[in-house]
Formats: sequence, C-alpha cells, structure tokens
Amino acid sequence: MTAATDIGDLAATSQSLRAVVHDSIAKVAPAWRDLQQVGAYAPYQRLDWIAAYLDAGFRPGTQVAILTILERDRPIALIPFEIVRKFGLRVAQIVGMSISNGDAPVFDPRAAHLLTPKALRDALATLPADIVNFHCVASQVGEHANPLAQLGGNPAPDNLYVNALEPGDAPFIEQSLPHKRRTNIRRSQRRLDEGFGPVKLHRAATPAEVETMLEVFLDQRGRRFVQMGVENIFQRPAFRQFFRQLALEGLDQDRPAISLHALYAGEAIVATSIGTYGPTHYSQYINSTDYGDASRYSLMGVTLSLLVDQLRADGVRSLDMGLGDFDYKTDWTHRRPVFDIVLPVSALGRVAAPALRGARAAKRKIKQTPSLWKLARTAQSAVVALRRAVSGKSRDR
Repeated sequence: MTAATDIGDLAATSQSLRAVVHDSIAKVAPAWRDLQQVGAYAPYQRLDWIAAYLDAGFRPGTQVAILTILERDRPIALIPFEIVRKFGLRVAQIVGMSISNGDAPVFDPRAAHLLTPKALRDALATLPADIVNFHCVASQVGEHANPLAQLGGNPAPDNLYVNALEPGDAPFIEQSLPHKRRTNIRRSQRRLDEGFGPVKLHRAATPAEVETMLEVFLDQRGRRFVQMGVENIFQRPAFRQFFRQLALEGLDQDRPAISLHALYAGEAIVATSIGTYGPTHYSQYINSTDYGDASRYSLMGVTLSLLVDQLRADGVRSLDMGLGDFDYKTDWTHRRPVFDIVLPVSALGRVAAPALRGARAAKRKIKQTPSLWKLARTAQSAVVALRRAVSGKSRDR
C-alpha cells in the first residue's frame, strides 16, 4: 500500500509538502535513483546497499516503509524504513541499521531548507509505527548538514571517526601524521617489499579477484575474531551474499556500494579493506590483516596510506572509518560524537520512549567506561566460547 499525507503548506515559499509512504522498493526505485543523481546521501542509505541487504535475508520478511517527502510532486527527500516489532511496539528504523555506520536521509541539498524539524516530524508521524528510532546520526552527510541532526537526540554509544581529505600532491601521511608514525609506515612498506615482494594496493577488478579477496578477508578476519573472543559475524551466509553481490555489481562503477581493496606484498594478500561510497565520501566498513610473518609490520598503516592517497586522486573529499573507538583510527580521522533519536508517534510510543533512550544511554555508559567495557567484553567472550564448545560437542555426536 502507498499512503500520501499532506504535511503542511509553507507560506514563505508558496509551496506545499507531502509525505508518501511506499511498502516496496520497486514502487520508489526510479525516484530514489533520480534523487541520488542530484542529492546527498550517506553510503548506507543508497538504493543498491538497501536492496542488497534485503536480498541477503538479514531479516526475513522485512516490512518496509519507504518514506518520501515531496515538494508538490518532486521528491526532495527519502528515508528507507523497516518496521520491526520490539516488546509489542512497532518501531520504524532505517533498513539495515544494525549493520550500518549511521542514519541519514537521501535528500536534495537545494531543498534542505524545507526539511525543517516540524516538516520532518510531521512526515515521520505518517509511518505505520509507534516509535521512530534513529541510531548514530552524524552532523554531516558528506559535505552537507544532515537534516536529521536538527531533531536533537542523545549521544550514541559509539563515536564516528571522520576526516576531510584535502587535494594535493604530497602524500597524506606527510601532511597529517606525526614523524614517528609516518616513519614506521614507510619502514614497514620497505621491509615488506624487501622480504615478500613488491608492495601494491589493488582494487578488485574481476569476479575472480572479488572471490579471492573475500576469502582472504574472511580467513584473516575470522582468526582475528577468535583472538578477540567474539563471533565472526561476517561468516554468516547473509553477510557473505551481501558482500559478494555488491562487490560484483560494483566492478564497473567508480564509486560502488562495496569496493574491495587488497594490499599485496609480492603474490600474497597481507591486508584487505572493504569500503563503500557516497557521492564524494568513502567509508571504510571493515578491514583485515595477515596473521603470519607479515603481521610484524604496520599492515593497516601501509594499506591506509596508499588507499587515502588513491581516494584523494579520485576526487573523494571525505573519509570515515566507521563507529567504534580504536586508537589506530586517530591517525587518519577525528573522533566525532553521533546521536540517537527516539521519536514517539503514538500514545504507546510516548510511554515506551524513555525506556529505549535509557537502554542506549546505559550502553554508552558501558562502552565509554574502560573498566565496564572490559567486563562486558570478558562476558561476551565467555558466551562465545560456550557456544563454540556446545557446537563442537554437537558435531562430535
């Protein structure tokens, strides 16, 4: 079903806005593509990312509610929602929120002034939900202000690591990294070259390279997760399909929804980087490094030094390294707070909203307090180890 609701006349511009909710991607895909051509969007709300998420079956039977905001009959903003049931509540959240690095609309920057807090709240109230829940809303979408940030909110459990990429001929590490760090990266690259063979960063360009890089990534990342005592979620069938589908679809695109880069030392892949693009933005989604002899060197430092310079040469103007606080990210990016937004749109939602806000606040307290986070990670590792033991016994029977 497609529902349309008038969300008010704007006297200052003599224009009216309408909110239209679609229950399938197919109904809105042409408008979505057109809006992406002229609009601003974060990588995690682009059409191909959302479609691949649904195809992969992360959440079977997803009820989608694609909200479009139109100025007269022209779409000026789009937000892809899924309606999930939590504790008897209908919660509208952006499709794929659980695997993304932040929420934002796809919108036309020329009409951003029309996306006022009132206009957004009125549009969101047309969703078939009790609560609208945004996670990790950043202040910017590429080079533009994120309209959702006007809605307020509370600090999210994690921070986002982001940086502008200024064009220039000098390597990024010469401009931005301290002497000791860039010397370590140069030394690592030289030692890799001497001990393993010529060092190069290569983006997957053929289906065979996609398969090879994905398998190396899964192996490297899997071993790292075992060391950390956490589940390797990327081995799940949904993730494997998701990565493969988007990587293959993106082979002929300059800025695909998934790009695979591999750091080669001779014939061996010693590190990988999986990333995604907005119009002028690159988001490093996940990476992996070798666990053998090459692990003695700064593999991710070398990978990022080459990758960032390639991005700059390609006209990419900003970079993020996703959510989560890890020291190595501060070499390349700056820590920025992001915000959770819980908007009740029904009487039941107004009763439940404080509990949802409280749960996210508690999670932030744990993640931003080192002693509490250490305890949480220890408990998590114990649960994962128990699951592995039970799984191993089941296979032995």
